[in-house]
Amino acid sequence: MRDDYERFTDMGAEILAIAPESMSASEKFLGSNPLPYPLLVDDRHTVFDAYDVASTMMSLGQRPALFVVDADGVVRFDMIGTQQWQTAPNAEVLAVLQSL
Repeated sequence: MRDDYERFTDMGAEILAIAPESMSASEKFLGSNPLPYPLLVDDRHTVFDAYDVASTMMSLGQRPALFVVDADGVVRFDMIGTQQWQTAPNAEVLAVLQSL
């Protein structure tokens, strides 16, 4: 998403990343992986639990998830992987945005 950030914002989308860890761990991550969009901390897993994005025994760490939520708060697309490398391709997400 970082590589296509301008394409997303040109379509009127806002990207928010949510980290299921502490503020200090998130700041450390951002120190070596700067993002052009906000990274929110969810160390109590409130958002992760609400969207059913939980670690499982089959995943190596936190499962990746991506949601497209429209202006009315309706989830229009979701993808929850089992491993960190399983994320929706940017082209797929951009196509969803285009259809809204």
